[in-house]
Amino acid sequence: MRIEVDRGACLAYGNCVAAAPDVYDLPDAKVEILISEPVGEQAIAARKGAKRCPAQALVIVDDEQDRINEEKR
Repeated sequence: MRIEVDRGACLAYGNCVAAAPDVYDLPDAKVEILISEPVGEQAIAARKGAKRCPAQALVIVDDEQDRINEEKR
């Protein structure tokens, strides 16, 4: 999995940081990704943080799903 961010959409609520402080940060009132491809517990926390974002500024891309979608084309 990897994380994509729309910094323009970020409203700095901080829900992502609260859920995954090792993965996300808000240094300048815009989300910053500290670990773009988290694994294990960090991946679980990253997903929670993305789901809690009211601005939907974070997108979790499941690399395995991408491969499946590419095979269907």
